[in-house]
Amino acid sequence: MAQTDSTPPKPFRVIVVGGGIVGLSLSHAFQLANIDHVVLEKYDKIISVKGAALLIWPSVSRIFDQFGFLDKIHKTTTPIMKEYHRWPDGSLHSKRNSLVRVSEIFDLPSILFDRQTLVTHLYENLQDKSRIHTSRRVDRIEHTESSVRVFLSDGSVEEGDMVIGADGVHSAVRQQMWGYASQDEPETIPESDKTAMFTEFGGLFGVSELKDSFGLSPADAHVIYGHGDTKLLFTQPGVAYWAIMFKEELSRPPQRRKASEEDIEAMAKHFANTPFTENLKFSALWETRSRYGLLNIEEGILSKWHAGRIVLVGDSAQKMTADLGIGANIAIESAVSLCNILHREIKSDPNRHPSKSELSAWFNEYQEDRFNRTKEFVDLSGKVTRMNSYQTLFGRYFLTYVAQYLSEIQLWKFAESFAVAPKLNYAPVRTINEDTVGWRLAKKKGDKASVRWLTYVLVTSTVSVTIAIVARNFLYSSKKL
Repeated sequence: MAQTDSTPPKPFRVIVVGGGIVGLSLSHAFQLANIDHVVLEKYDKIISVKGAALLIWPSVSRIFDQFGFLDKIHKTTTPIMKEYHRWPDGSLHSKRNSLVRVSEIFDLPSILFDRQTLVTHLYENLQDKSRIHTSRRVDRIEHTESSVRVFLSDGSVEEGDMVIGADGVHSAVRQQMWGYASQDEPETIPESDKTAMFTEFGGLFGVSELKDSFGLSPADAHVIYGHGDTKLLFTQPGVAYWAIMFKEELSRPPQRRKASEEDIEAMAKHFANTPFTENLKFSALWETRSRYGLLNIEEGILSKWHAGRIVLVGDSAQKMTADLGIGANIAIESAVSLCNILHREIKSDPNRHPSKSELSAWFNEYQEDRFNRTKEFVDLSGKVTRMNSYQTLFGRYFLTYVAQYLSEIQLWKFAESFAVAPKLNYAPVRTINEDTVGWRLAKKKGDKASVRWLTYVLVTSTVSVTIAIVARNFLYSSKKL
């Protein structure tokens, strides 16, 4: 009698490199989809004290609701109540209510906290934390005929069907992907991708104790314009999150800024007298700092996010400046988009092992779904940073004299963009009411809502508002005469 192989079949398996915001979000989505996976983090801790403020917009609030912990986030944050835009001397330029209005449109409180808090929520609310492995640094990635192997610096090997590079803008997986493509899939990665990301701005970020002497309320947002720099200041009860983004002399490829304490102190001294409000200078924030860092701000987007059995998600494929506060949101959306495709293809056969050509088709679908939206936000964020830091006379004029008249248009265009963002196709929304005005915008606009409205605004509204301002000034001068 012939013997049968009693070895159980291996399930489809994903290897995620990077245990940050994107990697942990992928683990949530995979666990809800019952997809076998492992998350490899090179550092010895998942929850660290790195990073400053993050805004979470409605599209990602909905995803966190599907993950099951949105209510816990709301209990630990205070919605932003007031927004101020300020001149370089700290005096008031205008008051805005964009975050409050977005909250009303979607019936969702705004979420502002730091990266550490978000990572804590993502990690602590995982159903199965054993999927997350620390101190696992990637050495190399090799393809076999039917799988992919990740060799780690500790001598261990992880094998699976595909690898997701969720390891940030300085991605080791991206380098491995390029190496594989140059040898096995020549000409699939454009040479221009090697320089697609660049650095023109640096950033000094931090968290400080919120003192009464600062004259700030506990749930405010401040955007401060500048000559060559742009500042952000957000408050939560007892805490102030701040950032100074400054223009560097030259554009250069992304590289880690290995800033010493002396470098950071020198930069803080340079900006010591920089006003954040009428009565608050940066030196006061610096004196009460608890966390801080000096780094380069990368931006740009690759034209090819995958090769072989490797695909990139988040900052490994795209990076944007901080002024819109949307980078982490777009990255999490991309993670969800990819997971939807994998769930669709694997749900009927968890033991399916796709070929490279099958994976390539799935990865192409994922990139096509995400590329235009991601690029639009990369471009828009860069434009806002350059306007806020007065990089051109036109941008400065638009920002200080035109933009405030267009805030209502901007508000609804952003709302449309959030409404059509992806969510998990295989998990319920738990507490969010998707019948509110904001979510219904998706039904009106379909799935093609765009943020390219900025180009239209720049071309048409500037002209019309300029005519209005000139006419007003002419009439005022005529009256005086």
